[in-house]
Amino acid sequence: DILNAADRGTILGGAGVAGAHGALIELASTLQSPIVHALRGKEFIEYDNPFDVGMTGLLGFASGYKAIKEADTLLMLGTDFPYQQFYPESASVVQVDSRGRNLGRRTPIDLGLHGTVKDTLAALQPMLRQKADREHLDRSLRHYRKVRESLDSLAVNDRDRTPIRPEYVAGLVNKLATDDAVFTCDVGSPVVWAARYLKMNGRRRLVGSFNHGTMANALPHAIGAQTAFPGRQVVALAGDGGLTMLFGEL
Repeated sequence: DILNAADRGTILGGAGVAGAHGALIELASTLQSPIVHALRGKEFIEYDNPFDVGMTGLLGFASGYKAIKEADTLLMLGTDFPYQQFYPESASVVQVDSRGRNLGRRTPIDLGLHGTVKDTLAALQPMLRQKADREHLDRSLRHYRKVRESLDSLAVNDRDRTPIRPEYVAGLVNKLATDDAVFTCDVGSPVVWAARYLKMNGRRRLVGSFNHGTMANALPHAIGAQTAFPGRQVVALAGDGGLTMLFGEL
């Protein structure tokens, strides 16, 4: 009933949506709702998704933040998104998570559902009414296109000046990497560029700590990923401090 009554519904997805991409798209189409992703949900939500309006949080950008802040209903799917200042101030909140301890942990919720996203959406879909009003969705999509254009305008060769723009480096890495590359990134500025400029396609992976304050994880994660997938390209976005701390791992 909460979702059927929503005028400006927004979906926030995290890593828990893995394996539920089709159900997620069907849900957004029924509710005519934009989909915002947390960082952990990037590789599962961003690709082949006409409802995606970008990421929110400290590493995100304005379109994802705005789509959530303007919502009257927020549906959280498989995410333990920690930053309370990015949640809507007066919206109904429904949270789905297979980890019961996470329900209501970050923000007050009106309904908590304990289960996997895939199974919950399969049970929920028949109860939803097809919504025709696309105002909130279309406004969010327009804003996302503008923000995306602004971000991409920074990923250019600045007349061969040095130092090289980090956005340009990240854009080139994205362009030159294979379609099934595994990316790893250190916490800090490398994770910002990875979050904003690496494009997921359903085959690529983005591996990191994604916890606050972790140091030097990109190199050992890359070694582990290459060991697990010896036939795939592995790209590590390592910061100078992180690389120095664990360079001996090589």
